[in-house]
Parts: sequence; structure tokens; C-alpha cells
Amino acid sequence: MEVKENKICIGGKSIYYLSYERGNMRNFILLHDSRQTSASWAGIDALRKIGQWGFNVYAPDYPGFGKSESNDSYNFGSSPSKGASFIGDFAEKLYLSSINIVGPSISAGTALKSIIDYPELINSVIIIGGLGVDRILNEMNRIDRPVLILWGGKDNVVPVDHGIKYHDLIPSSTFVKIDGAGHCIQLEKPDIFFNNVKKFIKNF
Repeated sequence: MEVKENKICIGGKSIYYLSYERGNMRNFILLHDSRQTSASWAGIDALRKIGQWGFNVYAPDYPGFGKSESNDSYNFGSSPSKGASFIGDFAEKLYLSSINIVGPSISAGTALKSIIDYPELINSVIIIGGLGVDRILNEMNRIDRPVLILWGGKDNVVPVDHGIKYHDLIPSSTFVKIDGAGHCIQLEKPDIFFNNVKKFIKNF
């Protein structure tokens, strides 16, 4: 089984995504930050590795990034709500449910807003060095699904204390600091990233 390249139309625009499908009911959506695309996940073989735990895995290019057409309705950087709306529409288009989302950096706001707005779709969220969260701080106590907060001990983009703050605001969250890692744990220390995700997923 191989990772496949796909294109679909969402909101009247072409959206590119990678997929690794095993015919399971459980799904992962891997988001990217503002400096990367779905290719960053392919570079660490994330779709296949996570898929082999028993999941279908999808890594879309956000509208306006990589090979996806721009769409102002889904501008995730300016609005977690717009980013969450994209996740909802992407899931509907592919008939996805029972979704786990990985949101590094600025996509963390989108991931967390998705679990707030679509609790019937989202099982869990994993954020990494989360940015784009400030606008939804007052909604975080509504989250009652599992959330894993990963933070690099040497993150020089967003200080570790932000992650601790988010952990305090989300009763159902787990906080893990990765010593020696910077802002992009998944790329800098992929083995540690995968181990933490696998351990987290096994808990529910």
C-alpha cells in the first residue's frame, strides 16, 4: 500500500492532499504550518507510519498553500474558525468521521477550534508548539476530548509556558515537553514524535 496524491474540489477550489487509506473507520488528518505543506509529512513517512497503527491518514495542503488553490473563506492563519470550517468541509467531502487531528504551530488554533465546533467528528487533537490559539482561549474549557500538547524544550518561536497555559485551560489535555527539541518536533525528532502520538492514541 502506497501514499497517494489526490485532488478534490472544496468551496469551488481545487484542494490537493496526500492519503494512505486502509479501509478503516478511524482517521487522522495531518495539518501543516505556514512554512510547510503536506510534503513535510511525506518527508518523515508520517502517513504510512501512522496508517500502520490502523488508521486512514490524510495530509491536505491548506487552501493557498502548496498545490491547493487559495480560498479566502478558509484563511486559517487569520481565523481558527475559518480553518475549522475547512476541516469540517474536507471531512464531509471525504465522508470522514472518528478523526484525530495533528496541528503543528499556527494550525494548532484550527485543530482546537475543530474539536470545539465539530465534537461529533473529532476524537482527539495533538498540537505541537501551538500558535494561532489566542482567539479561542475563552472556549478551551469546552473541550472534553483528549488533547496532547507537545512542546520543544528549546522552542524559540513560542515559549514553553504557552503550552503549560493551554494545558491548564483544557481539562482533558496532556502536556509533554520534549527536551532538546525546538519548534518543529515532528521534523527535528520524528521518532520521539511518533512514540508520543502512539502512546497517546493507545489510551482511548
